[in-house]
Amino acid sequence: MKLKNATQINRRRFLEQFSLGMGALGTSMLFPIPLMASDNLSKTDNPKEILILGAGLAGLAAAWELDKAGHKVTILEARDRPGGRVSTIREPFPEGLSAEEGAVGFSSTYTQSLKYIEELGLEQVPYPFPEKTVIYYFNGEKLEVAPGENPDWPYELSPEENELGPMGIVQKYIMEPLPEENTKPDAWDQAPLIDLDEISLYDYMKRQGASDGAIQLVQNTQWFAAEPKETSGLSMAVSDFGLFMSGTSFFLLKGGNDRLPVAMANGLGDKIKYKTKVTKLHDSGESAIVETETGSGANAEFKADYVISTIPAAVLAGITFEPALPSFKAEALKELPVLEVTRSFFQTDKAFWLNKDLSGAAFTDLPVKQISPYTMSQNPAENPGILESYAMGKGANALGKLQKRELEDKLLPEMKKIFPDIEEHHSGTYVKAWGEDPYALGGPSFPAPGHVTKYLKALQEPHGRFHFAGEYTSILRSTMEGALRSGADAAKAINDLRG
Repeated sequence: MKLKNATQINRRRFLEQFSLGMGALGTSMLFPIPLMASDNLSKTDNPKEILILGAGLAGLAAAWELDKAGHKVTILEARDRPGGRVSTIREPFPEGLSAEEGAVGFSSTYTQSLKYIEELGLEQVPYPFPEKTVIYYFNGEKLEVAPGENPDWPYELSPEENELGPMGIVQKYIMEPLPEENTKPDAWDQAPLIDLDEISLYDYMKRQGASDGAIQLVQNTQWFAAEPKETSGLSMAVSDFGLFMSGTSFFLLKGGNDRLPVAMANGLGDKIKYKTKVTKLHDSGESAIVETETGSGANAEFKADYVISTIPAAVLAGITFEPALPSFKAEALKELPVLEVTRSFFQTDKAFWLNKDLSGAAFTDLPVKQISPYTMSQNPAENPGILESYAMGKGANALGKLQKRELEDKLLPEMKKIFPDIEEHHSGTYVKAWGEDPYALGGPSFPAPGHVTKYLKALQEPHGRFHFAGEYTSILRSTMEGALRSGADAAKAINDLRG
């Protein structure tokens, strides 16, 4: 179903809600939202010993469900904290100032997330869309755009595309042509959705009539379009639009998004063993054996009836299995692309941009890419703040390999093009390069054209007593919801086993 008048009716709303690359238009006006949280597991009469590898959202969800069903659960986590790529940073920033170095926002369509958020009594806060001017810097031209304004975009656009602006282009060339099945993730391997895996986001937009300039504008303003020629059209359709952007509201958790994994971890208590790195996995036929190295350097061995691995694919690819994984599954773990992400947080002595009636948000084609502000809740203009450079894609990998001083020397002059006063207010830098994190080896999964069809079922398939979960095993790639659903699904699969 298409709404011909939707763009005209909602264009002002698009611009007002368009923020930080999230494209916060609720497409529920275009598609129904059938996504539901998984049912609670039935209480088992055949309790099993289950090892879960990783205390990210997938591992926590699996443990939460299995523990409630009556199984004996142990989580092995290499880090000294829960959450994986959901991580709120508070140090080295002043008290009262924090930032998200991992997953950013929730959507009202995240029903599995909402199930746990409500169960744990966590408080939601609305996503902070900018109420002041947003800066765009493209092709050497700087634009300061107040809410409701639509400038002449410095790309070769048709008159209609220029009038539509970024979010109008997203609606015309992406949202409106999508099949209604895109909100049915279980139908991903059937027509018409499966056909979308054959093409990239770039090719999909070109088929709808988008100009190259329009695609560049979307690429530089939308996180999901960071690599438009290397992004599966199927992943885009189901994960970005069928799930996230079908929401009618978007939110964070009060106090930081890590409140969810921390609350889940607290509920599981001493069932989590931190600083325990998995080194080898073995299926004896009678039990699953996990060899580990602890934080003190000692080796330890764990045995269980079954194991659920939620270790990121790139990391898991480097761990030995006995018997060996099927060649195709091993290939899938090794070859599945990830979105490279390097996030550089420039602390300032005060949120100086607010006094210039600027929101602090910016979108650029410079190495700094997207810029996001963080401020304190009390008197933000006079208290310390943060301007974050959120770099995604090929350039992010190169940035992540720089030493902090080298990165500052490279990015601060670029930041100065956007905020000329930043150097006199800059007081420190914190960098999170996910590609350099040994327990992640990159950002979230980001299948290229053909990869969902080729790899997803292999990634989901159990290997003897070993089961697998994590956002990379879900059609809802790169989302907290995909991670949580995958963990709950793996828990159900084991709970249903009779042996």
